[in-house]
Amino acid sequence: MDNRLVAMAAVALIAGTAGCAAQPAALGSTTAKVTINGESTGGPHPVVCSQTGWAWTIETPDQDKGFTAGIDTGDEVSVQSVEFRDLGGFTGSFWNGNIGEADITTEGGTFIINGSADGAFTDNPSEAVTATFHIEANC
Repeated sequence: MDNRLVAMAAVALIAGTAGCAAQPAALGSTTAKVTINGESTGGPHPVVCSQTGWAWTIETPDQDKGFTAGIDTGDEVSVQSVEFRDLGGFTGSFWNGNIGEADITTEGGTFIINGSADGAFTDNPSEAVTATFHIEANC
């Protein structure tokens, strides 16, 4: 009888703890639509949105084909960097104050980034280009 009582208490404790655990985000709730030079890159792409202080990072889990965007949400919301890794056949970068241009707007939990990045397309990797991009990320 004591063993059954201990077992029931353990089950109740585990069930109670599981109910308090943070639930993962609903499938599809953190995605991004991306266009490069007006062309869709497929998707929507799954993204991971993380925040440290005033800095946000939005990135695709795929490190071979995807993107990473760094955003500052301090006094003024601004894009600090965007790196594309063979996304839609484009590999390139935007760096605030150095390479390309970008602006950002926010609507609720959505970041909308428009800009230009320097890089190259996989079909002609030796030709340097400036490509326009649009990212709409739901965080």
